[in-house]
Amino acid sequence: MDTLMRTIKLLFLAGILMSSLAAEARAQGWTDRAYFNVSIGGQLQDQTFAESATFNIYGEKGALASGHAIGGGQLFDVSAGARVWKNFGVGLGYSANTNTNDATVTVRVPHPVIFGQFREATATAPGLEHTENAVHLQLVWMLPLTNKFHLMFMAGPSFFTVRQHIATVQAPQDVRDQAPFTSVTITSVTVTDVKDSPVGVNVGVDGTYAITRIAGVGIGVGGFVRYAGAKLDFPTLPGTTREGDLKAGGAQGGLGLRLRF
Repeated sequence: MDTLMRTIKLLFLAGILMSSLAAEARAQGWTDRAYFNVSIGGQLQDQTFAESATFNIYGEKGALASGHAIGGGQLFDVSAGARVWKNFGVGLGYSANTNTNDATVTVRVPHPVIFGQFREATATAPGLEHTENAVHLQLVWMLPLTNKFHLMFMAGPSFFTVRQHIATVQAPQDVRDQAPFTSVTITSVTVTDVKDSPVGVNVGVDGTYAITRIAGVGIGVGGFVRYAGAKLDFPTLPGTTREGDLKAGGAQGGLGLRLRF
């Protein structure tokens, strides 16, 4: 929420500033009928979460826990839209973000003979995938500052599809405990694919610098800054407790090609 509020404030201040510049530059209205943008960039959203559970063995309760990290990573973004009235339009965007991270799994196993004495073992699950695909519906306001440079402000709902690999241990069956019982070993880590499809919001601004026009098509370059996010609620395995609030999306940005028709 703090990231969203900071982004909204920055965009609001940028809108005031650019509106003043537009008045000074006596900018023209939005004359193109439609636009197409494609960008490559990144997403900032570093977060962690942990899962824990208990199991019965030797007449006592053992425990297991796993810690996961979800980074930002590279972002691919494409959007298109059309002018519907004066400087206002509607648009549709798609973004995809993929990254991989390692997870750490720990088990705490009671001693089979000595009551209240525990042994621990740790294993690492490498390269767990996290993918986010989102469709963004956008209301658009185009602000031409000069004949060459335009700003486009966007806001609307976002529809996410998020997948995450979760690591855990099937205890006690995946824990080796042999005489003289001084230590235990994790023999296998189970990776489960979970999914959530939350609905959130997006708000951002895109800047375009026109380079040339060929056969009626305006060609330029540009970049965007946007916040697109939603609350995540992945399903958990029976008996498992999750700590940490998760979010899809985050602060995003990118550079790329801009076409005007």
